[in-house]
Amino acid sequence: MRNNRTSKLAKRSASVALACLIGVSCLLPATVLADTDPSPVRVNQVGYLPGADKIATIVSPASSPLKWELRSDSGTIAAEGLTRVFGIDRASGDHVHQADFSSVTVKGRYKLRVTGMGDSVSFDITGSLYPDLPAEAMEYFYFHRMGVDIEGRYLSNPAFAHKSLHPGDESVGCFNNWCQGERLNVRYSWADAGDFGIYPVNQAISAWTLLNLYERYPHVFPDGSLLIPESGNGIPDLIDEVAFGSTFMKGVMPASGGLASHKIHNDSWSAFPVVSIDQENAMSRQAQPPSTNATYAVARNLAHLARVLEPFNREEASRLWTTAKEAWRRAAANPTVLYSSQTSDTEGGGDYADKSTSDDRYAAAAELYLTAYQLKDGDLAAYRSAVTSSPHYREIGHVDWAAVAAAGTLSLLSGASDLPQQDIEAMEAGVRRYADGILADLRQEGYPSPLPGGEKYPWGSNSFVVNKMIMLAFAYDATLNLDYLKGMYRIMDYLMGNNAMRLSYITGYGEYYETDLHDRWAWGKYTNGIPFPRGWLSGGPNNELINDPATPAGKPAAKSYAAKNTAPDAWGSKENTINWNAPLVWVAQYLQDHKGDLDNAGGEEPVPEVPGVPSGVTAGSADGAVLLSWKPAAGAVAYKVKRALVSGGPYAEIAAVTSTGYKDQEVVKGTTYYYVITAVNAAGESGSSEQVTAKPADDGGGTPPPESGLAVEYRAGDTNAGDNQFKPQFRIVNKGTAPVALSGLTIRYYFTADGDVPQTFNCDWAAADCANLVGTISKLPESRQGADHMLEISFKSQAGSIPAGGTSGEIQTRNHKSNWTSYNEADDYSYDPGKSSFAEWDRVTLYRDGTLVWGIEP
Repeated sequence: MRNNRTSKLAKRSASVALACLIGVSCLLPATVLADTDPSPVRVNQVGYLPGADKIATIVSPASSPLKWELRSDSGTIAAEGLTRVFGIDRASGDHVHQADFSSVTVKGRYKLRVTGMGDSVSFDITGSLYPDLPAEAMEYFYFHRMGVDIEGRYLSNPAFAHKSLHPGDESVGCFNNWCQGERLNVRYSWADAGDFGIYPVNQAISAWTLLNLYERYPHVFPDGSLLIPESGNGIPDLIDEVAFGSTFMKGVMPASGGLASHKIHNDSWSAFPVVSIDQENAMSRQAQPPSTNATYAVARNLAHLARVLEPFNREEASRLWTTAKEAWRRAAANPTVLYSSQTSDTEGGGDYADKSTSDDRYAAAAELYLTAYQLKDGDLAAYRSAVTSSPHYREIGHVDWAAVAAAGTLSLLSGASDLPQQDIEAMEAGVRRYADGILADLRQEGYPSPLPGGEKYPWGSNSFVVNKMIMLAFAYDATLNLDYLKGMYRIMDYLMGNNAMRLSYITGYGEYYETDLHDRWAWGKYTNGIPFPRGWLSGGPNNELINDPATPAGKPAAKSYAAKNTAPDAWGSKENTINWNAPLVWVAQYLQDHKGDLDNAGGEEPVPEVPGVPSGVTAGSADGAVLLSWKPAAGAVAYKVKRALVSGGPYAEIAAVTSTGYKDQEVVKGTTYYYVITAVNAAGESGSSEQVTAKPADDGGGTPPPESGLAVEYRAGDTNAGDNQFKPQFRIVNKGTAPVALSGLTIRYYFTADGDVPQTFNCDWAAADCANLVGTISKLPESRQGADHMLEISFKSQAGSIPAGGTSGEIQTRNHKSNWTSYNEADDYSYDPGKSSFAEWDRVTLYRDGTLVWGIEP
């Protein structure tokens, strides 16, 4: 991937014109549109897991809902309903509807039929969607090895075999003799993209992605799982592949000292296509001038590789570690050198220009620290200090070759370390906030794209898409909240054909998929009738920087994508690169490993078991009523509340509810009542809970306020009642006809602190921005039923207002004691673990200008 090619455009076009003169690329009709899905009913062209969200996009100008039917192969109607009119999808300009058939979980082959719009392509509901994609996406890297012969026996299609590309990289001179007569050995690498350049900063992020996959899930790609020459050597194949691609990184720094070469490539652009390996190898090739970021790239790449290789090959790991430490030393010891489009070099490669080094230093420090911790290296403290003192410490955000701070943080969440637990938790909270933002963006789009439709799509937009999926995976690992995993599968729907371009962006997948990409060797075979290998990710729509002749200008972001058979001239949207296929490998493997989490159906619905007995039942009184709460019971779909006037019964059923709380108002003050709770589902009713007792009295408890038009919705962000944090989440609802300023509102949540130590409020995420919230935890003047402390949240004037009929948006909090000891939330007044989604809850109170307007105080 190269972001600054404008000055090189004329030369690139000339090489394509030469190809036409010799009768290669002009054999293909460059003006023909891509083979795309002709139906306006867009689906994932491969299919859906039974438990995944299944939402089709229908392009239609209709302003009213349309009828849809989900039909099986036999023609049976499995489900039917009406579309939701979404309106204009910002990224594409299409007016779209959505059809949600998530309720269908029976496996089979289906089509979606929409009245007046026709049928979708056929797709499967199945328990395994992409079983071969991880290995196919990994084959991309063997395909692009340089310095060795590419043998047919290691390829899915032997037609792509060829002799070694650029074996002469074993001895490469330096542009303008910047390394003072020394020649660098940079043989054995991966070709970066559609050309044969090698770039340390892009190598580093690509290798990091694959190594991170291994470090988090060491079972992936074990020895013997891939078709590569090293298979069978006792080292996991993924590590072998990354070790090969990283070999050149050991040689990009001159032995005499100084920084690493920023890039190595030909003095002029290669022919497109390459039809003669000998002619390509004869092209003049140089190591371009050095940069600080390339040197940090060497440090972080080789430190990371040393860490994962050390259990299998201690000697090689030691050599890598020595080079990584030397790269770190040189990057710090030499003046900062940035690479830009103005840096004097030869024109045969991209610039990989970058204006910042602090994120590169932080990412390198993270890898060196983690490796030093594993190896018990004497410089551990220095590397740890470089990590924790960095302005990027704990940073979570977008990841690509030019923005690597979050990669450093994700490594800290993946490797063993001695960092403080509260720092790890802060990083995890950052991941959740970022992931929640991704899901919020996803909900705003008509097609299932996580890219904000109001912004331009960047070069390599599909790499942004898969990297966002990795963030969702981190969030799912930390929380097991299925919303994150379902979000990953929704985004995969976008890549697999539910998009404005009407095709799958992954070669070989779906009924209509991308057939030609900007790759010099593969294109040459394609023109002779050999299809591109499966499992390559296309760059994707791009209207941020268009400097090629084929990517259309003036189109909406999601439609700024080149037509079929234009790959030689379409490097802006149809390129393929190592740093785009690496996250595809990560995501494909993760989805394959976690498919069982959403494979919760089959040909028949499972027979339920009788639910468990409710536990944690509490009873209290307020304003002459009895307030009951209990913990959710496994398998329950509802609960029966039973009451007696004598201990031990007999009990009479007084209510059936689906929540885990009940307010009994049919009581007489001063009378003692005895309660038990049972759980029910289709299989039957559980035994009774332990009995609880309450005596309602006019005891000064809270009184419901008059109707105000305001309410508080609550969700339990953590249902573990015995851990060392409590995480209530809130949303204020304005049911009135006028906006309400947040600055006049205050929320109170009541709990028992289980000890008398200082406590800390944290805002993890707020729609109004955490900076605009003020949270305090204070002790009540006197203890009450289920409460001796309260969490109070108020708002600054910058927080804005709640529109009429709207909400404040989510407020996600995380609170703990200064000594991190545990709470017992089971008897807390405001706690309800049964509220896993937002619902009104009168045990959280709301005040407007100091006056109670919602809820009941304890």
